[in-house]
Amino acid sequence: MYAFIEQAVPRLQAVLELQRAAIDQAVEKIVEAVAADRLLYAFGTGHSHMIPMELFGRAGGLANVCAMLDESILNGAGATRSSRMERLSGLADILWDEYGVASGDVLLLVSNSGLNASVVEMAQRARAEGVFCIALTSLTQSRANISRHPSGAKLYQLADVVIDNGAPDGDALLHYGGLGTGAFSSFVGIAVAEVLVAETVRRCVERGIAVPLFQSQNTDRVTDNDALFRRYKPRVRHL
Repeated sequence: MYAFIEQAVPRLQAVLELQRAAIDQAVEKIVEAVAADRLLYAFGTGHSHMIPMELFGRAGGLANVCAMLDESILNGAGATRSSRMERLSGLADILWDEYGVASGDVLLLVSNSGLNASVVEMAQRARAEGVFCIALTSLTQSRANISRHPSGAKLYQLADVVIDNGAPDGDALLHYGGLGTGAFSSFVGIAVAEVLVAETVRRCVERGIAVPLFQSQNTDRVTDNDALFRRYKPRVRHL
């Protein structure tokens, strides 16, 4: 078996077990948002934005997800530019206002380090606005490094619930000749995202809560997501 899989799969299983209480708390808040017809916002910069994208507009995914995929923070607009933007103070307030996050919504913030200005200020704004904030971050990396925000705060210190992704400092599971490789945060992040969705759907169905869920349109079965698009397009940017 490949070395990365040998390292990553047992580590993922351990994370899901160790973080069960935090994941359950996050799921309950997402269920509440579904029941109240509120939105789940998701934000991450750099490669962390792949987790919000995984949650957004996909088969088997919740239709009430608003991924904050502004081009200013995405690698597609330039990797070095994205790296500089995530450290820019003031960006979070601009994005918050543009996307219209409001009390009663839930905010998922994804950042392996949890150190940069954009994600710290997004969490600060959530606290000020009374929006429940879920952090998906590496406590090991965050605690091992200095905050890059003037306040000295880190994401995990500001969120209402913290899901520790179990990634090592530097994110690399493997080392060859002094070089680190095999990034773990994206691997575990996608898994946690799918757990959050699947558990939300299960609990909604069990409680008789109507759950807005996209289904695949690339099968021979008749699937029509148009009603969900019409319902959420006025409220969810990028749909």
